[in-house]
Amino acid sequence: MRLSVVVITRNEERNLPRLLDSVRDVADEIIVFDSGSTDATVALAKAAGARVVSCDWKGWSATKNEANAEARGQWILSLDADEALTARSRAAILNHIDGPIRTTNGAWRVGEINRLTNYCGRWVRYSGWHPDRKVRLWPSGAGRWHGAIHEQVAFEGAVEVIRLHGVVEHHSYPTAASHLAQIERFGQVWAEDRHAHGDRPSRTLACLKVAAQWMKTFVVKLGVLDGRTGWVIARRSAWATWRKHARLRALNEGGIPPARRVLVTRTDALGDLVVTLPIVRALKEAHPAVQVDLLVRGYAVPLAIQAIGVDRVVEWTADMAARPGGAGAKALRKGEYDVSIHAFPDAAVLKAAHQAGIPMRIATGRRWSGLRHANHRVWDSRRESGGHEAWHGLRLLLPLHIDPDLGYRTACGLEAPEADPDLRAQLDSMDRPLALLHPGSHGSAGNWPPAQFAELSARLADAGCIVGLTGTAMEQEAFSRFRPVREDVIDFGGHFDLTQLMAIQASAALVVASSTGPLHTAAALGTPCVGLYGPAAPEWAERWAPLGPSVRVCTAETQTPDGALDLSVEDVLEACLSQLRRVQ
Repeated sequence: MRLSVVVITRNEERNLPRLLDSVRDVADEIIVFDSGSTDATVALAKAAGARVVSCDWKGWSATKNEANAEARGQWILSLDADEALTARSRAAILNHIDGPIRTTNGAWRVGEINRLTNYCGRWVRYSGWHPDRKVRLWPSGAGRWHGAIHEQVAFEGAVEVIRLHGVVEHHSYPTAASHLAQIERFGQVWAEDRHAHGDRPSRTLACLKVAAQWMKTFVVKLGVLDGRTGWVIARRSAWATWRKHARLRALNEGGIPPARRVLVTRTDALGDLVVTLPIVRALKEAHPAVQVDLLVRGYAVPLAIQAIGVDRVVEWTADMAARPGGAGAKALRKGEYDVSIHAFPDAAVLKAAHQAGIPMRIATGRRWSGLRHANHRVWDSRRESGGHEAWHGLRLLLPLHIDPDLGYRTACGLEAPEADPDLRAQLDSMDRPLALLHPGSHGSAGNWPPAQFAELSARLADAGCIVGLTGTAMEQEAFSRFRPVREDVIDFGGHFDLTQLMAIQASAALVVASSTGPLHTAAALGTPCVGLYGPAAPEWAERWAPLGPSVRVCTAETQTPDGALDLSVEDVLEACLSQLRRVQ
């Protein structure tokens, strides 16, 4: 056996097929060293003939070294799951391993190859990202990985590094959100590693490094020649430098004394409130004894009552909004809050918090209300960052030195309310899985055509579901002429208030909707969901995908002439059946 291709994985179903296909003709064995994937990674690897080894995650270097120890070939080709070989690089690798393991003077023959990165659909040929030479091929047993991040291979004895022709394609950044997620993950590892080594860089030094990183990426490394992509990479690389140093400062300072009472404010739409709930979870995890209150408008009170971790719900009334300096400030003063976190920078709420004398008021600095009334500000652009709304909300915790992980994406944010007796009797009488479709969107996002929803309801009923159609009475009337007339398709439109809608969602096997409040509540309750999204703002999944343990997103690449989502019934049905199979 000559060549062992070794790859470490965790939830790489999107990337792994491309890698496996690219190495099929060169590998004598493929080892997939998997650290607890919960998606189709393991099944895809086995179907491609790879040998799958389950392992615990021990960090990049340690895990890769354990994976390499499993190799039986004379040569190891170490690749990441988001990489792939080209025809030219495959030929170069085969040519290299046709030669001896050592040179005539006894040095290891090691293969180095350029990596070419694809950033949001564009190949990056400058910006310090290319040429990006990586050692990827060496004789088995000759080298070991070292380093907490950006790990490198060290060899025992003399080495002759041979440049291989071609490139390794790097598909690490399909979206801006994926870049942000990697910045967060790498920055946390870097900060913890440097903290363990006793590094204590000053804020001034951090600022100089931020400026130097931008200059290096955009000017010295010719990022300007990559156009807008080069500008985005330079800006985010500089921000990543600032972010990791901020993390390190927080670790060195040891945090700040925990607040006793915190008020989280969100006074806009229901879906926006649901994706703000990770703030509550993060506060409770960092300081279990803290009291967290949630300020919302009246229509959102039933939802807020079901929020996990919320101690008290404060209703922001019309009177408070009309006279924030009076009733609003008086109500907030009663709470005796140490901190107010303004996830939505409502000017009246911020003014009331200021006048109530709340000592620490955190908000975005990119709105006039935040500049005027907040005294701790975060400067991210939500419109351009590509980050999820929940991620932006969590960044408001940075002044408190709370740095959450990415677990918010799969955590439940709501507890299920009790169904009333009539609804409970109806649910108990159902002998088939209940799939809920919510065809309306109140104009908050691009929607799927009603005829498509109607066809999907019939197809799901044919597949063995009882299908319920939810929405307001007005939405029910608009959809009535499309609804299939059959006993297993039930029209619930206008039948439920918000509490009972959440109760039936919690009992359902599936919920399908576009980017609306009901989609977000269902996902936060833990119900399997299929969300229908468009390719750009305001309905893009990168920022507004639902949060929960069982979420599937279908994204339309285009829109119909009248602005609806251009998704086929077959594609949405496949996603629905996949979610139903997971439940069964």
